[in-house]
Parts: sequence; structure tokens; C-alpha cells
Amino acid sequence: MAPRTRAIQLKRLHSLSTPWPAGAFPLLALLVGACAGRSPESVVQPGDFALASPMNTIALSPGEGGTASVVLTERGQAAPGQTVAFAIVEGAGAGAQGATLAAASAVTDTSGTATVGVRAGLATTFQIQATIGDATTTVAVIVETGMHASVLVAPFFAPSSTAAALTTGLQVLFFDELSCRDLDLARLPAPAREIIALAVGDTALYDLVDTGQVSAAIGRALDVHGTEQTVVAEGCVDIPGSSLLADSTVEVALPLTDATPDPVGTFAVTSTLTFQPPLAAAAPLAAAWADLSDCPLDPAQLWLDDTIDALSSAGQVALADALGARRGVMLVDGTGAPTGCRSARDGGGAESLDAIALGLFGSPTPAALLALPAIAADAAGLLDAVTLQSVLTIAPSSIPGGYVVTHTLASAVFGPPSGPGVVPLAPLGLPILTATATATATDALLVIGNHGFTLRLGTVARTAFGPLALASRGLPGSAADLIPALFALAQTPDGTATGCAALDDSLCPAVAQPAGCLVGACTSGLETLAAELDSTFEGADGVGLDLYLSGSTPLVETHGDGRASVLGSSGINPGQVGTWSVDLRTNLGRALVTATLSGNRSN
Repeated sequence: MAPRTRAIQLKRLHSLSTPWPAGAFPLLALLVGACAGRSPESVVQPGDFALASPMNTIALSPGEGGTASVVLTERGQAAPGQTVAFAIVEGAGAGAQGATLAAASAVTDTSGTATVGVRAGLATTFQIQATIGDATTTVAVIVETGMHASVLVAPFFAPSSTAAALTTGLQVLFFDELSCRDLDLARLPAPAREIIALAVGDTALYDLVDTGQVSAAIGRALDVHGTEQTVVAEGCVDIPGSSLLADSTVEVALPLTDATPDPVGTFAVTSTLTFQPPLAAAAPLAAAWADLSDCPLDPAQLWLDDTIDALSSAGQVALADALGARRGVMLVDGTGAPTGCRSARDGGGAESLDAIALGLFGSPTPAALLALPAIAADAAGLLDAVTLQSVLTIAPSSIPGGYVVTHTLASAVFGPPSGPGVVPLAPLGLPILTATATATATDALLVIGNHGFTLRLGTVARTAFGPLALASRGLPGSAADLIPALFALAQTPDGTATGCAALDDSLCPAVAQPAGCLVGACTSGLETLAAELDSTFEGADGVGLDLYLSGSTPLVETHGDGRASVLGSSGINPGQVGTWSVDLRTNLGRALVTATLSGNRSN
């Protein structure tokens, strides 16, 4: 878009190399500030001193000498006799090009003014920075070979922009001897001239613009909240010197379009997958762990169930039947239907073997047994949700506006992120934890294509379950270790036998069998029980690539540098939410859900 220009004022401009009448500096500073809708530049830092530059910009010809002055105040009053340091700071473009200062410091006079001589080199733009303590200010020096003009930059929102409603203020940056094609909006250098802050609808005045060179003006619309600021719209316009009128002020329109922050970089990403309805694998997992405590005589009833099953599998049917005859009768519910739980009395009214086995755990009931219902509850909710922590690296692709995303799964979290249910994935040896995808970014939205992993959710969940539900309660951290330890708590009244030996010692005489009739079957039954508890996690595993993700996320820029700082919600606008479309494929079925996605730039 060619800039719209209009000559609005004719006046003669001067450089600081020309002598000024007494009192001219404050007067000119006020006039310039009034034109631009701002006050003279003043940087007040913590402390008593404040520095101001009466002229923000001076112009010199190549090789010409001049002076730059600053005014120092102390608590609002002129501060004479103070030493102010001066230094050349190279701005964007060609740098100082041989310019020099006559001295590195100057002492303020009775009016608080410190003046330093400067001699220009070749044509360029740079800054002279004045500093005392924490106070600092700058003067831009324009070294030019031709005539000069003033430019009034007028930012406005393009018709397609939706950012106007979010904008709390504007910034204008001016670059001498550079064009828009020389500038990357995402990585702008510091301009030699001051950055002018504006309200929406205001304009920014820049004097001493070379009519023989191209310049560029960049506008930013900001959404500021506290210490965070987001660039919501931006634009750049070239200002050819041929479009300017020497010794006149020309207005240049600067259109602002909605900004898409640069997504290139690496982000730490958090993705929360919530499964509603529950995964098919959740029900058998919950049922297996509930069996340890869901009947009044558990875990003794389950202990006998597994022992008798082992006898039957070994061909010891007669012994299995003899034990079955002494089991507690089935309890019924309010409708008279059997519940699956046994009573403390057998069919003949005698104490059932289930009650005898439960009595081996003694009184008071061991803490491990009391913890079983809570462990079952943890198992029931384990697969309700999982949070994946990952690293998303975004790089440019060969397609304009396109990107290549490298996504690596780092850990899975069950429960609080600082709790025991955090599982690093690399040590599990899962085959594919890194995937690549294509992406595009438009209208501040990053769209990421489909990519797949070998998550093996069941394996990961089993790894989390040990620390989360077992070790946190002081129990062994796996089913293989928990089950023998749990039933080793059973012992004969005299304490001479524990675990399967105690069961054998108590029940074999009850069915007129010799000692040792149950030890082998009991041991086998407990091994089977532990294996069954472990195997229920396998239902949530898949085959091959079992987790596919594709999605989109807002790109949020919070540092004013044009780079996306946040993926998804930044906390500034809760309506900005990143989402994944999730395809999880397990051994017991497929789940298609939507997950939240958020991330923070790590480099």
C-alpha cells in the first residue's frame, strides 16, 4: 500500500549546531510535544535525579559538528555541578558511521544543562545517551546529505481488523534509511529515534526526515494488562523521500492489521485429556482392585476364591468341593438377589471358612487392609483424566506461512502435577515419543496437523498407580509385591505361621485334610491374583501408534517483541483456549475426545 501523504504545515527546521536564543530549548520542546500529542522525553528512574532532552532529535550533515544538551533536575529543581556521562549508542541500520563525541562527560551549569559536542561521520542515524546514576535519556542524531522534512504518522486499523476493541494504546517506531522489507516485525532492532506512545486516534510527529532516503514507520496496537502487553495489530509503511516536501510536514497513513505473533521457537506444553464417557478399560481396572475390599469378609473371601480356583486348575476337585461346602452362604440384597458376598456362617450354621480366614488378620484390623477401599477408589478414577507434558518445537517450513512442528512427549501426570503420579515417559522405553507435523499460522491462530505416538496409556497408568495409590500409603509399590505382603499379615493365633502357611494350618483340619493341603494352591492363587491386578492395566494400552493429536491454539504475545510467548490462554483473555482433537486407541476400544492445550515459550 502506497502511503497517503498530505502537506499540512510549512516551517523551517534547524539542527542543534545552530546557536539558539536563551530560553529557546524549553519553548521548542513544548512546541514539538504539542504537535506530537506528547510531552518532552523524560526518563525518571528511582532516585532523586531526572534527565530530559530538550530536543529529541538533531540533524547534522556528514562531517559537521554540533552540540547535544540535556537538562538535569534533582527533586524537580535544576541540579548544577553534576557530572553527566555521554555515549554513542548505535541504532538500527548503518550505525554511528564514524561519529564521535568531544567528551565522555560534561558538568551541568547553573540551569542544570550539560552539553557535549558531537561530530558526524557518514550519513546515518544513531543515539547519544546521557546517564547519571539511574537516570538516563537519549537524543537521536540524524546525519543526512539532503533536505529534510517532518512526518506525521497516523496509525489506523484496517477494515478487516478485530483488534481495535482490545487495544489500550499504540506505539510508533521510526527507522531512517530503512524500508519495511529490511525489518522483521517479529525481531525489530531498537530504533535510533524514540518510540512514541499514543492513544488510539492520535498521531506521532517525527522531524528531520531525510527527503533523499527511504524511511519506514511501524505501528503496534497493544493490549496492556499490568506488566504484560500483547501486540494485537501491527503494520509497516515505507516513506520514500521523494514523497516528502522539504521544510514541510507530511501526514502518512499507517494501516494496522491483526497481528499473528511469530510462533518459531520451543514451548513447554501441557495437554489435559479428560475421558467422558469413561474409557472402556476403566471398568475392569476398577473392578479388579475393588474385589480386594468390596465384601464384608474381604480380602479373606477373595483369598479363598483364588486358592480354590488354583485347586480346581490342578485337578484337586475333591478338596476344592470340600472347602466350598464350608464357605459362607451368599448374602442377598433388599430384593432377595444374591450379592456375591459371603456371610460368616456356612450352610450348616457353623463359622464359615471365610470368617476363619479373616480372623487370621487379627484385631485391630491392619492399616493395609483398612487402606484397600481407598486404593480401589484411586483405581476407579485413575483413567478419568491424564495430563501430558511435552515439548513443542516450531520451525519455519519452505512453504510461506507454513511451519514444521516437532512434538515430544515428556511425561504423563495422574493427579496433581506436583504429586506422586508424575511418570517420565522416556525410561519406559516406549517406541515413538517424538512426532512431526505441518502447521500454519494465520489470524494469531496456530493450526497443527495430525501426528501420532506410542503412548501405551495402560503401561503408563500402572507405573503411576504404584507411587500414587500404594507407596503413598506405605505399601509396596506394585501388585507383585503388594499381594504377598498383604496376605503375609495373616497369622495363626500363636504367631508361628503367617500367610499361606497360616491359612493351611487353620483350614486343612477344618476339612479333615493333612497339613500342607493348601500351601501350594494358596501360593499359586496369590500369584494369579497379582498377575490379574497387573493385567487389568493392559486394556488401556494400544497397538502401534495409539495416540493421535491434531489441533489449534491461539498465539499470544505478551512481551511486545512480536514473538508468541504463550500457546492457548495467557490468563489475560480466558476465552483464548488451545485444543487438541485426540484419537486414543486402546485394546478395549477407541476414544475420540477434545483436550485442552496450553504452553509457554522456553526459548
